[in-house]
Amino acid sequence: MKGVVFDVDGVIIDVRDSYHVAIKNTAEKFVGEEVDIDLVRRIKFGRAINNDWLATLEVIRYFGKEADLRDVIETFNGVYKHVRDQERLLLNGNFFKRLKSLGVKLGIVTGRPKEDLLYSFEKFRLKDYFDLIVDDDDIEQEELKKPHPYALHICIESMNLDACIYVGDSLADWQMVYYYRKMYEKPVEYIHFGEDAKPEGVFQAKHPDSLILALQEVLPLL
Repeated sequence: MKGVVFDVDGVIIDVRDSYHVAIKNTAEKFVGEEVDIDLVRRIKFGRAINNDWLATLEVIRYFGKEADLRDVIETFNGVYKHVRDQERLLLNGNFFKRLKSLGVKLGIVTGRPKEDLLYSFEKFRLKDYFDLIVDDDDIEQEELKKPHPYALHICIESMNLDACIYVGDSLADWQMVYYYRKMYEKPVEYIHFGEDAKPEGVFQAKHPDSLILALQEVLPLL
């Protein structure tokens, strides 16, 4: 059985006006000055930081400041709840219906916390399209979180897949697939969705229709 496993932020859901803004607004509370949103994105994607709390801390440090991670998390979570309804879908239910018609299983491996994931998936009515969801809270050991491939391994084995494609949008996503290939045996390909921080030499799709075409091209190669 083949499968397609997705990241969430930047792939299924556009978080440029939610998580990215939450990083910006949280950092501003600690540095005491305005933070450019483009700087936030350069730090997050350029340094392959999957966790937005850690990305916020890196932005704060960029300004020569320091903060306790627990305070950053508490502030960030409050800010995010005020902007989370600005999210919109990049891949909708019709996309996933079309993909499931190809006879593949669908999964999620995301660094998004469970509460945030469930809120958005219930809002957009996405949960029932997926055979398995592995979120950040499912991986308790910090050293095993993305880009470590453990979550992807758990997803693949739990879904009884022989091979899969992972669809991501960041260097951290690509690194997870790269490390998976080093540590585990099952074939996994990577497709980069969007235009931010594309690794060299990988399949890329910029729109839902081109993503379907890329998946149809890659799946038979597994």
